[in-house]
This record gives sequence, C-alpha cells and structure tokens, in this order.
Amino acid sequence: MKREKDKKKLNLAIDIGNTNTKIGFANDETLTECSTVSAQSPLPTLPQNARVIVSNVREETHHHLIDLRKQYPDAIWLDEKTQLFFPIKTERRDTIGTDRLAACAGALSLEKKGVDKLVITTGTCITFNYIDRDRAFIGGAISPGYQMRLDAMHHFTGKLPKLSAEDQIPPHIGKDTDNNLHSGVFFGICDEIDGRISRFIDVHRDYEIFITGGHHLRLVNQSKYSIFANSNLQLIGLLKILEFQS
Repeated sequence: MKREKDKKKLNLAIDIGNTNTKIGFANDETLTECSTVSAQSPLPTLPQNARVIVSNVREETHHHLIDLRKQYPDAIWLDEKTQLFFPIKTERRDTIGTDRLAACAGALSLEKKGVDKLVITTGTCITFNYIDRDRAFIGGAISPGYQMRLDAMHHFTGKLPKLSAEDQIPPHIGKDTDNNLHSGVFFGICDEIDGRISRFIDVHRDYEIFITGGHHLRLVNQSKYSIFANSNLQLIGLLKILEFQS
C-alpha cells in the first residue's frame, strides 16, 4: 500500500547548470512539464509535497542551492555516492559532472538495447560522453561551449568585440567582424561534433548518438549524421535515477 501511495506522489527533477536551472515535473518517470530559470533569477514557487532529485554543477553558495536545501531537506542530491542503474568505469567517479551522468541516464532510458552510445551536451561547455554496449559510462571529453568561445576571443584580444550567442545560424562566410566571430564559433563547434562522431563510428558499428543542450537543434540540423535530439535529456535521466532509488 505504501508503494502505491508513493507512486501517486509528484516527482520533481532539478538540474542546476552554470547558466540556467531546469525544473521538470513528472508522474513517476514520465516528464509532464518543465521550465527554465536563469541562474541569476529566483526559483519559482515549487510544491512542497514532492519527491525531489537535484543535479548541481555550481558552487554551494549559489542561491538556488541554498533555497532548495531549505525547502527539500530529504531531496536526493546526485553525487558520487548516489546509486545508479548503470555502472561507471572511470578512474574517479567523483570528478564526473552530475549533469553528464544525468544525460547518460536519460539516453539509457530511451535506448535500443546492446549498442554503444555517444551522448553530447551543448551547454556552457560541450561534453562528449561514451557508454559501451554493456551500459557502462566509460569516459569522454569536455571543450568550451558557444558563449565561452565568444567570451574568450573578446577577453584575450585587444579589439575583438564582446558578443552573445544568437539563435539564428550565422553565414558560413562572414562579411564583418561580428559575423566572422559567430561563423568561426558555430561552424567550429559543428565540425568538432561531426569529427567526434566520425571517430566514434569508425570504432563502433552499432551505435546511437544523442544530443541535448541550449543549441542542440541548430547543431543537429548542420550535422551529416543521424542524431537523436532531446532538450530534456538530463531531466529524463534524473527522473529515472529517482525512480531507481525507490
């Protein structure tokens, strides 16, 4: 009877990223509603009666963390001690970002069985996460994200302007400095992703490729490879991990 009552309880997944915090509501593992809040903005009013799991990549003094720890003292905080439904085959699990583990959990919950997986996240940083056919996370790579690349070119030069990432796809050949910077960053990331995928499929014959994050749809449309895109992959993964704890 207790288990039946628990199933009716609202599940809440919260992914605190470097730029935004994403919040997902669910009945059991099924994501029913989600929202995004800037890291600088206050959290919206959240239901008190919920089972909660949180992934965090920010410092412990961030106001979102402080508020959530007060409101949900019994929440599951995803870390190196959290039991997962898939194995980790790396030297130090405590150095792996929880956002990466959540994305891998999301990919595994949407998978075809028995194939190797490349899970790409396109947030403040770009991460490449590899899962073998035995469902084990085996490592990956991290590189600067879209805005970080723009900021770096402004910061480390004397005259290049400070720009913000845009939603539209820039021209391949820029006609002014702004478009040169946007073209260099955007198509550089596209080529990096396709290069990583090419290396991946040279080794693995049966595979799936996933991508998520702020710019995932634009990047998918430029790729020559078949990629499964889902903007809520981390939230889906967090909910799967939450159910695994029950």
